[in-house]
Amino acid sequence: MKAFGRFLLKFFILLLVIAAASGGAIAWRTYQRSEPEYIMNQYLAHLIDGDTEKAFDLLDQSEEALMDKEEYAQALEGKQYGLNVSYSSSEVGRRTDNGGIEYADFHVEFKDAEEAVRLEEDFTVKKQAKAALGVFDQWKVLSGHCMVKNLAITVPTGAEVYLDNQPADEAWITRDGVSRSLDCYRIPSLLPGRISLVIRHPALESMNTTLDTNAGDQDYSAQMTFRKTAQNECMELGISALKQLYAAAVKEDASELGAFDSCREQAEQFVKEQGDAFHKENHVFQSAAISRFAPEYGSPVFTEGEDGAITMELTLGYHYLLREDVTVAAGEDGTEEETSQDEAAVEGTKRESSSGDAKAVFEMAFRDGAWSIASVNVPLLAND
Repeated sequence: MKAFGRFLLKFFILLLVIAAASGGAIAWRTYQRSEPEYIMNQYLAHLIDGDTEKAFDLLDQSEEALMDKEEYAQALEGKQYGLNVSYSSSEVGRRTDNGGIEYADFHVEFKDAEEAVRLEEDFTVKKQAKAALGVFDQWKVLSGHCMVKNLAITVPTGAEVYLDNQPADEAWITRDGVSRSLDCYRIPSLLPGRISLVIRHPALESMNTTLDTNAGDQDYSAQMTFRKTAQNECMELGISALKQLYAAAVKEDASELGAFDSCREQAEQFVKEQGDAFHKENHVFQSAAISRFAPEYGSPVFTEGEDGAITMELTLGYHYLLREDVTVAAGEDGTEEETSQDEAAVEGTKRESSSGDAKAVFEMAFRDGAWSIASVNVPLLAND
């Protein structure tokens, strides 16, 4: 029994020694991990080895979009860290934010077998709020290096943009070097890979497409076309405006040209010239009728003006019919035949009419959610 008691005592002492040794090893490893350089080197080694599982465990995703392990592996695949053989890492500084959280920034050069630098990249290691074993600092690598940074997407002004069904923040819009008729979203951070993109605009057809965030900046404005409703609005406005012009020319009164607020001088000049052509000496102009409208629509033009207008060229074909009474001397036509129904009943006049086809060209401008006429080119009509 005494021998058995001594055995138990030795066995217990051995367990204490093993426990102390194990605890010391754990404490040593934990101490090593309390330094940002150690975590940085561990992480870089996992990247080169292609060990995404271990690298993922050292990742801090508190400041970027969350990735699962599969998304993280896809992000690293695009970086191709595994093609490198070695690296050199240098700490470039430490900083503390307003909340007292500490960061360590590193610049890393990835090298090939011949020690040539293949890739340079910056990493940040963040101190964790909870200490290991209640004593040792813990650090993890921010996931920002996995993200696509500052990707630019250009769309027509006023468009709504959705990324993976989430609305893009209007605070991302930058105006530097961008036309006022376009919005350039400079997106701070995106997961690498393919995401859904939806663009909606009140005057242009919506786009539902896939954005490859690794493909670089994208300008979608040239791919967008006018909605059918927008074309119809322009046609109706053009027809109404054309009728206004000819009615004003018949009356020789340019006071009622509400459709031409943006190009009034141009419209008034047409009314004067067309009015002079209608009301010639020895002619009493009766009417100008236009009908059978046939529109042709141009593509969107994103202007450089301060008003941010998107314009469309509308070519409006139409048929016209002009009627007027012409004063003639008695027997001037050399005949004594009775006048037809189209001739005037008044002695010494005859009714003349002419018809034909013409085209007017409007520059239609879309701004602040509404269409207006920016300029107009209408042919002068006259009886032959």
